[in-house]
Amino acid sequence: MKKIKLLCISAVVGATLFSSTVFAADASQPAQNILQVDNAINMAISNSYQLKKLDVGIQQAKNSYNDSTRNAAKYTKMLPYAFQQDERLNLIKGIDFPQLEYKSSIAQYTNIKEVAQNQLKLGVYQLYLGLISAKEGLDVEQQNFNTVEQQYKKAQLQLQLGLVAPVDVKTSEAAYNTEKAKLNQVQRQYDSLTQQLNQLIGVDINTKYTGFANDNLQTQAEQKTYQEYLNDALKNRVEIKNDIENINLKNTEFSSVKGVYSYNTQPQYKIAEYSVENAKNKLDTDKINISIDINKLYNDLQLQVGKLQPEQKKYDSAKRTYDKALQSYNLGMLSKIDFDRAAVGLKAEEISLKSIQRNVWLAQTKLQYASSVGADASSLMSNSGN
Repeated sequence: MKKIKLLCISAVVGATLFSSTVFAADASQPAQNILQVDNAINMAISNSYQLKKLDVGIQQAKNSYNDSTRNAAKYTKMLPYAFQQDERLNLIKGIDFPQLEYKSSIAQYTNIKEVAQNQLKLGVYQLYLGLISAKEGLDVEQQNFNTVEQQYKKAQLQLQLGLVAPVDVKTSEAAYNTEKAKLNQVQRQYDSLTQQLNQLIGVDINTKYTGFANDNLQTQAEQKTYQEYLNDALKNRVEIKNDIENINLKNTEFSSVKGVYSYNTQPQYKIAEYSVENAKNKLDTDKINISIDINKLYNDLQLQVGKLQPEQKKYDSAKRTYDKALQSYNLGMLSKIDFDRAAVGLKAEEISLKSIQRNVWLAQTKLQYASSVGADASSLMSNSGN
């Protein structure tokens, strides 16, 4: 499969995208709240109930491991006097199994916590970029409304002067009401995204922002192939690490059982052997699910990249229209309202282009997370019993 090559993107996402505080106040304008992402992510992680629950699970596993170590010493003293197979196996289980299982739980919970942190980061990124696009759309809609409002007021004035008929004013009024409704709808969408982000990072849900940090999203000029992403995922994903951890655990337990029940016809032997096979099957299933996940995300990246060039052409066309309108306006051959309409058209295409660029960056970021430890802790939490 060929590697994806991206178009040169004018608005890039760089290291300056995310600074160190949620709010950065301009000294000359102390009332402004500029949304910053780095600290928003830190706050989301700090306030996450899910992460706190995992921390509790890790600590409980550590405490249980320490308790099992003390119990093992007691069982070890009893082992030389156990002559029945069942009694001997139970003592061996008491000595070795709890420590192995709690140690494995600590490792698995720690791995899941890393995935949960990635999930929070991705959630903040998605809402942050969504807010930028929504704010830009709101600004354009406000410009559209201002233009229609000017036309409506002009029609009212012309009616008073007897220059237009009442029906013309009614038409302008209808356009005004329609645009006002659209503006209110876009405003509600923006407010909803703001509340979602506030809830995620743990601040007052009604917190408002007056702007955003630098919107410098930088996509890489060349991406890895699907196979390269998949190979990385099969090496790095937490599902694989936890499955291997579990296989090692079950193999160790199986070895202990075989030390007492050495015949493969005995029920104890078969049960322990089944546990190993079941753990291996889980690994095979997760490998299939991961390949499906990577394929879906890779196809989404291709889809987003494919939208860039057509939108760039639409932007270039709008830019030519705007340049002509500007020239005509400077020569007094075009009204202010018509010029504003061309300016709004260019701004709308610019926003559309930037939105696609952000979608490309987000698709790349999702792939990067998916090919590392992962960014979906929901199923992992369920499997761990949390």
